Amino acid sequence: MIESLSESASLEADALYLAILAARGVKPLSRLEYPVPPDVLLILESLGLALGVVTRVARNGALCTHRVMSLNPGLVRQYLAEFDGALLSGRAPSVVRAEARYFGYPSCCAESFISEPYAPNGLPWADQRLLFHHACPACAETPVLLPLYRAAHAEAQALFESLICAGVLDPSLSC
Repeated sequence: MIESLSESASLEADALYLAILAARGVKPLSRLEYPVPPDVLLILESLGLALGVVTRVARNGALCTHRVMSLNPGLVRQYLAEFDGALLSGRAPSVVRAEARYFGYPSCCAESFISEPYAPNGLPWADQRLLFHHACPACAETPVLLPLYRAAHAEAQALFESLICAGVLDPSLSC
């Protein structure tokens, strides 16, 4: 989002972006795969998002804790019921399809990812990096989603900067 941020500030900015995408209904559900401070969690809740914690198990037995958020508390509960305690199974087709459904990825992109991960799609890097899925080469939905992602990104960046200026987030950063 904002260049030259510390890693923690960059993760906070990314968390706000994922939250805005969920709060604006662009993504039915968003997932944070890293811890965020309590003040960021309060901001996520203030956006009207229901939060849940899911613990997955890596192949080496390590536990991975993720947070999920959605405007729909039932969707959070459904995701937790399906994935809490489940093995992280990477690119298993059933998981790719389920996550596409939960996270609002076009089904054509999920199917393309299953058959040929990261197939060249012709998207400019600036557009692809806004997405949380790899767009398929012939996607008709991604061009419709991109303006929504751009708007959410701009809104999240403005919110992040206002929270920095207000001293709510990392006071070592300046306005």
